[in-house]
Amino acid sequence: MGCLNLVTNIVIVWNTVYMHKVVQQLQQEGIEMAESDLKRIWPTRHAHLNIIGSYHFDSEAIGKKGKLRSLNIPDFQP
Repeated sequence: MGCLNLVTNIVIVWNTVYMHKVVQQLQQEGIEMAESDLKRIWPTRHAHLNIIGSYHFDSEAIGKKGKLRSLNIPDFQP
């Protein structure tokens, strides 16, 4: 049950951050939003998540879009 709560909280935080960015972008573009409209959106939406655990990777395309980012190597002291 604890893991489900953790995943739920992660989804809510992720959605909240991106919803805030969308609202900021719309405001920068001059689109006005009524306060009542903003009250109707909520960060618990999850249709954009892959919850069934099926993933498909194209092994030929991996790494072709650009370089992989460098790894963070901490100072190791045995």
